[in-house]
Amino acid sequence: MRKVGFAAGSVALAFLWVISGLGEGVPFPPTALAEAIIRATPGDIATFFIELLKGWARRGLAVSATVASLVLAAQMLAWTMQRTRIRPAAAGAVLAAAAFVAILPAPSISTNLLLAALALGAAALVYALTAAAVAAGIGLGPGALGSAGPQTEGRADEAEPAGFDPSRRRVLKLGAGTATAIALGGGVVGYFLRKVGGPNRNVELIAPQNPATLPEGEWPDIPGLSPEITSAADHYVVDINLVQPSLEAQEWRLGVGGEVAAPLELNFMELQERFEIVEEYSVLTCISNEVGGGLVGNSRWAGVRLADVLEAAEARAAPSGPTDVIFTAADGYSDSITLEAALDPAVLLAVAQNGEPLMQEHGFPCRVRVPSTFGMKNVKWLTSIEVAHRDYKGYWMQRGWSDLALVKTGSRIDVAGGAERSAVPGEPTWIAGVAWAGNRGISRVEVSTDGGQTWARATLKEAINSQTWRLWAYRWTPEGSGSAVVLCRAVDGDGTLQERGLADPHPSGATGYHTVEVGVA
Repeated sequence: MRKVGFAAGSVALAFLWVISGLGEGVPFPPTALAEAIIRATPGDIATFFIELLKGWARRGLAVSATVASLVLAAQMLAWTMQRTRIRPAAAGAVLAAAAFVAILPAPSISTNLLLAALALGAAALVYALTAAAVAAGIGLGPGALGSAGPQTEGRADEAEPAGFDPSRRRVLKLGAGTATAIALGGGVVGYFLRKVGGPNRNVELIAPQNPATLPEGEWPDIPGLSPEITSAADHYVVDINLVQPSLEAQEWRLGVGGEVAAPLELNFMELQERFEIVEEYSVLTCISNEVGGGLVGNSRWAGVRLADVLEAAEARAAPSGPTDVIFTAADGYSDSITLEAALDPAVLLAVAQNGEPLMQEHGFPCRVRVPSTFGMKNVKWLTSIEVAHRDYKGYWMQRGWSDLALVKTGSRIDVAGGAERSAVPGEPTWIAGVAWAGNRGISRVEVSTDGGQTWARATLKEAINSQTWRLWAYRWTPEGSGSAVVLCRAVDGDGTLQERGLADPHPSGATGYHTVEVGVA
């Protein structure tokens, strides 16, 4: 019996996976359940698993929810039996109801409960028909179990009907195998639908009045060194979603409310037409980036100043106490910055990256860009802005991460010697990398090739502005053979040296000097 339920559940879940891949209106129930669990998990527990498993924490939970769904589908036929009569329609209806309950906490504003209910009803029908077909193939049609005589208590689902023979067992295996193949095929189709689908990014962008430019100047070609400008495709992506929101620009609206005298609702074109388009280069890094890690990038962002939007809405500061500006995304994620920080002209509501509309994974059609803070404050898929007279704690703040989340001065070694970090005595080679400090700029980078005993000043590429990272390079000629311990450290635009003490990313960002070992022979 469980095999019949498993086969039917596999086909029904594959059906729902494909349907959910066609649009955001119908979430995949195991995914919705996993996301609800993620959001309901206490902060210290969530942080522990995120730090332990990194990105695999969410994936593992999604897999677990899917496996649990299949186990439930396999067992439901036995639970809904009436005496010895299987009732696949009743089992399917109960499973559909359970799935609907699972998607109710789904925070995405694009979830359409009516469409979801219709899809789940269709999935229940698919489950019932598949279960009935597989059961009929092995002689377990309605009432067939009655001929098997009394059942052993607790094992009704394991009993075999009269006349059962090995050929029928082969039919069961064939049915289960076929269902599994359909499920896997549906999963693959759904996966590719999500990859090639997404929102229509063929939208009009109003050009900035003063396009951002790069400084002229020579710089050596150093293989392995990060490009000064990170492409959108290569820019890091971190979010709380198993499936990213897909918002159409034509339907998107941005609401601005709360403690304002003139609430706003702007569509994609109104946002660009009403306010000046600004374009600037800036660095963006994740608070969970390890020392020397790759969760950092430097791009050209275009959008409107948040300060202009708040001024148009006539934002009101509290007479006393805090005033926060709260950003809410289409996936339910939220975070905030102070009103004072929001009025900084460097804070943008960005609609473009490197001259193109934002990619889906980077927050299309609109996201926040706050150069002074870590990425979690740079909310993607923005749908509302609220001015509030309180200290608002966002998603990660509730889980113990820093509220201010100011970017710390960091530096990274991209190149150290030749291939496989090797060097030859007496032959010059490159040590090179990047350094950043949020909106404070970088004034100096130093390199040590003896484990930090002595330091030499690296050459810096001319800065684009104070909000970007800077490329640095040091020409090193090792003197003797052996192993060289290479470190780098940066000084920000305020003259403050990068912190040397090692600290994990939680709760306010990692610290420490990036260290690599180079073999000299």
